[in-house]
Amino acid sequence: MSYSLPPEQEFALLQLLLYIFSFATLVLIFLYIAAERPGEGKKKAEEEEE
Repeated sequence: MSYSLPPEQEFALLQLLLYIFSFATLVLIFLYIAAERPGEGKKKAEEEEE
């Protein structure tokens, strides 16, 4: 059983996978930034106390 795709479909599939991976990467970057934000709030609170 050999699944041979025409070149156009193979390219479309690779493009779809690239879009999925790039979207997942953007989501992970957003979550990383959102997780780092509370630390900045603590720094600002400490500066206001001084």
